[in-house]
Amino acid sequence: MAAGAEPWILESFDQLALVRRFERDFPSIEDAGCKVGIGVATGADQAFIGPFDALDVESDRKLPLVMTRDIINGSVSWRGLGVVNPFADDGRLVDLDLYPRLRAYLEARRDQIAGRHVAQKAPVNWYRTIDRIYPALAKKPKLLIPDIKGEAHIVFEDQSLYPHHNLYYITSDTWNLRALQAVLLSGIARLFVAVYSTKMRGGYLRFQAQYLRRIRVPAWSDVPTHLREQLIAAATHQDATACNAAVFELYGLTPDERSALGGNGA
Repeated sequence: MAAGAEPWILESFDQLALVRRFERDFPSIEDAGCKVGIGVATGADQAFIGPFDALDVESDRKLPLVMTRDIINGSVSWRGLGVVNPFADDGRLVDLDLYPRLRAYLEARRDQIAGRHVAQKAPVNWYRTIDRIYPALAKKPKLLIPDIKGEAHIVFEDQSLYPHHNLYYITSDTWNLRALQAVLLSGIARLFVAVYSTKMRGGYLRFQAQYLRRIRVPAWSDVPTHLREQLIAAATHQDATACNAAVFELYGLTPDERSALGGNGA
């Protein structure tokens, strides 16, 4: 069925009914105090990205970068890459006269950088990345989610890494991110994405921001203490059975709803 601008929904009736129940009973993930975003697109990765220690710019003009290949095994294993940051903390491009090493680095790659569409639209800002870089994001603990996966791949990151544009991220000042990781690993994330996104060949799903923002979770203040502890422990130990058990109780799932979610029915 489709309603107005709503996408076509192709999953089973049981899954759709469960999503509608969640949408009725719980706030959206962002209304519950979480922020969903996407990592930086540079428009010229070969110019802006390289081995962190080899990026010959001032120390405050580069950030360690996390990419999909760094989290392929379900935890962060940083391969040592970094991204050049041409933005000051106020959001404006830095004055290259104040950063001679950055200037020399960028000028050496000017043809590649200035040839991008974003640079041709505003030649005076030729050395900006497509997306603004916010250094404070690197310092925040976050959940990292690759775009294309068959199942939800939710990785906790607290190593002060900045996400690349092939990764979506979730931060929160209210929810404990380990607990939220357990919720999303349980099947909740896949349920919403499977219902709302377009399936790709091979059954892969697009875990994109617009679909992640549809996920419903309780307010952290409404999560009982014993469930908080169970969720955090389940995510920390990557225990799928424990994630499911805690989430079944958190959402008050009936046996039929547990089956629709795709949990273990325990």
